[in-house]
Amino acid sequence: MSKIFHDIPVEKQILKHMHHWEMVRTEWAQQAKSSLQRPPQTFGPYLTISREQGSGGNEISQRLAERLGWHLYDREIIEAIASRTHVREELVARFDEHHQSAMDTYLRNLFTGQRFDNTQYIRHLSQVVLGVAKFGRVIILGRGANFILPPEAGLRVRIVAPPEARCRRLMAELNCEEKKAWQIISEADKKRREFLQHHFHAHANDALAYDVTINTAHFEVETATEFLITLAGSRLKPLAA
Repeated sequence: MSKIFHDIPVEKQILKHMHHWEMVRTEWAQQAKSSLQRPPQTFGPYLTISREQGSGGNEISQRLAERLGWHLYDREIIEAIASRTHVREELVARFDEHHQSAMDTYLRNLFTGQRFDNTQYIRHLSQVVLGVAKFGRVIILGRGANFILPPEAGLRVRIVAPPEARCRRLMAELNCEEKKAWQIISEADKKRREFLQHHFHAHANDALAYDVTINTAHFEVETATEFLITLAGSRLKPLAA
């Protein structure tokens, strides 16, 4: 097995993740003291996982993190932005992976007493993603990270599935009716589409934005995980040398 991969007990993984996160926070604190905010010059290795709602992308990301011993950043990104901006997590989450209209932003800021908008969100999102990727051995879930990071430093993955398969998976995961599952899929697709178009002038289905796309209708989650581990070992090993 490549030296960039590790079999680590759950307890040690948690401690390792906490230590990694503390290093990132320390780096940001040091940057804040400097008058020259220079972006990191080295990145990776990293994996970005873009996924359709109900495709199994979240589960694949979790399994990859466990198997590789890497750090998975999902909700932690929201927490980091909230910490950097001193804005409540609930407010930051409103901008997470979808674009807020000017009117919604104005009214929300008016009632919460906090100023936060799309421009601030995407600026701090980029800084957080660049910050964690600088330390390497990270998996970043969604948030357009594949459009932020240099492609040569990582592996950019897209997880998809046919609408019917996504619906069945959501019904099983959420124990909900078919109508509700379709509603969740439709809303998620719309929000993520608008998010990418507005902030990155990109489309989620642009094949050139990814190194590999996996259709989970044809591969079990474990099979997809094993494939990505093998692919990551081949592509990312030189970066960890």
